[in-house]
Amino acid sequence: MLFLGVDGGATKTVAIVADENGKLYGVGYSGSASHHFVGRESAKMNVSTAVEGALRCAGIDWSDIDGVCYGLSSVGDSPMDTEIVRSFVSEITPIDFVLVNDVVNAYYATCLGEPGVVVVAGTGSIAYGRSGLYEVRVGGWGQLIGDEGSAVYIARRALQEATKAYDGRRGYTALIDIIPRALGFKSLEEVSFSVMTMRLSLIELAKIAPSIAEAAANGDRVAMEIMEESGRELALLAIACLRKLKLEHGLVGASGGVFRCKGLLWDTFKSMITSVYPYIDIIGPIYGWQPAAGAIFLAAYEKSVRMSREKLSRLMEAIRIEEDRFLGFST
Repeated sequence: MLFLGVDGGATKTVAIVADENGKLYGVGYSGSASHHFVGRESAKMNVSTAVEGALRCAGIDWSDIDGVCYGLSSVGDSPMDTEIVRSFVSEITPIDFVLVNDVVNAYYATCLGEPGVVVVAGTGSIAYGRSGLYEVRVGGWGQLIGDEGSAVYIARRALQEATKAYDGRRGYTALIDIIPRALGFKSLEEVSFSVMTMRLSLIELAKIAPSIAEAAANGDRVAMEIMEESGRELALLAIACLRKLKLEHGLVGASGGVFRCKGLLWDTFKSMITSVYPYIDIIGPIYGWQPAAGAIFLAAYEKSVRMSREKLSRLMEAIRIEEDRFLGFST
């Protein structure tokens, strides 16, 4: 059987064609699937481009697909958001499909439908968990008032502490020089002006998170504090979900580019969770295009086909290889 799985968030959309044994047949890639960021028509076009690319890469058409799952940003955020996304997905999909939030993809990619929680930390942050028919979401309140531990959060905290140090309101940090350099500016003043005049978006600002992680790895105390703080905030998302689900045993999955930072953030994340829930197993992290495997798992599950962890891991490794190849050709 062949399945189409789509994972679309604020920055990218990935579509894959795979079978229940974890064999990857085709991949398609495009931009944001979020109508909040790019508008309905652009979101629709990006999803369509990714889907068409995956089908073309696999050398098949819709008649060959046995099941479809879309995990897209904003689904479930409000009835209006869900309806907007469902409407444009319906316009590009001639067969029945499953529609969920993209965080659900990450849950199935890590927890495989078993009792547990996934924490997703990319541009934003959110946690999702299930135990039987009961599901919960925690976080995901947006870049201005929430998204703690996310790349935007790390960038915002780094700017706050760097400007304090620049003013002499706290001790020196190398972030004073690292932040402008990472963004292609000459000074913090230029960064601040670009943010205030909206020439630099929060999503673009989030790109400095790896530089903050590198500064932490090199021993900058302020950067270390920020990465530890972010790890704690992400752990709190998981702990809140586990508490709401009343889970003492189960899984916590981790997904998203922020977890590439590893080091202090990852160590703090794990240690804080296990200090409260010692019998919880932590899975991952998974990155980049890999959560799309969760959409394949769910598409197959809806057709009464259960993929094993071994088969799902095989698929995620194939996706990783394709992503590396794509990024290599892009540079």
